[in-house]
Amino acid sequence: MRDLFTKNMFAQNSDLTVLRLGREDVLKMTEKISTLSMQVSKHEGFYPNINDWLKKRVLPGIKNQTRVAYLGLNNGKPVASAILKLSSDAKICHLCIDHSQQNRHLGDLFFSMMALDAKRKASRIHFTLPERLWLEKREFFKSFGFCEARKTRRQYRPTKDEMVSSVGFNIMWKNVLEKLPKIINALTPSNESIFNGILMSIRPEYIRKMQAGQKVVEVRKRFSTKWLGCRVTLYSSSPDQAIYGYATIEKIIKDTPRTIWTQYGDLIGVEKKVFDDYSGSSNQIYAIFLKDFKTYLNPVYLSHLSYLLNGRCPRPPESYISLEHNIDWSRAVSIAELLHNRFWLYTTVI
Repeated sequence: MRDLFTKNMFAQNSDLTVLRLGREDVLKMTEKISTLSMQVSKHEGFYPNINDWLKKRVLPGIKNQTRVAYLGLNNGKPVASAILKLSSDAKICHLCIDHSQQNRHLGDLFFSMMALDAKRKASRIHFTLPERLWLEKREFFKSFGFCEARKTRRQYRPTKDEMVSSVGFNIMWKNVLEKLPKIINALTPSNESIFNGILMSIRPEYIRKMQAGQKVVEVRKRFSTKWLGCRVTLYSSSPDQAIYGYATIEKIIKDTPRTIWTQYGDLIGVEKKVFDDYSGSSNQIYAIFLKDFKTYLNPVYLSHLSYLLNGRCPRPPESYISLEHNIDWSRAVSIAELLHNRFWLYTTVI
């Protein structure tokens, strides 16, 4: 599934980090708050009272957890900022992306992240913006369900007409879920693409051994060498029922159980009896070598995914599944990536 969004073959990638600013940042007045202030202050010419708004509304709101702020850093340099007001009628208060970083799906990414934070409370969500920007970016806003705008009663800019657009939150979230796999694919290195790979079920005790570096080979009775070099998302089966992380399939060897155990038994991370019971009467099995195992910041539990997927709980595979045509698991893993803030930017080289 390499063409959800086509990437230029002469692309350079750069590290994008999205920081979520919370209560502790305000209490300690961290560097992130200073960076946010500088980003917001750039708009003082258009919004004369914006610095007062930041100090009197935004920072207290972050402190009492009625607002959330975000920073986008490209190789450590601030390139985007956003502010969300949390309530039953949530508001996207601020979103700014540097001109040099536009048309790289950052708007999609920040809208999706804000929707993720708004979901717990919001029944509606809205934003205000200049009429010119609404006309220029109307197709972008429509892709999230914002199809209409009207002149707002309260004008924030002294010289330009300000518009307001509002939509039921469920409509926005439905569009986020539909768009999210494409967004994540566009912001993921092609050699780590979720959608070219698989999701594999592994018992919790073996996930722990992978985390400890005591298991680097997984054994399967049925597999395919076509997955060589692909990304594997690791699902910890019951009782965990959670996505824990991901790895890359480095090597695949098909041989007799006896040969596999003799050569690689110390890398499989199970007792010989467990291995023999699993292999059974199979003439040949697959040894799947995993490298670059990484865990997510926190496990992403199936119960949480079911809530975020509007009750559509994806069914875990007994062994593994391709993510290419599995919509529910593609969306579920996309949410895990969104929560993990694992993104890259792509720049065309001429």
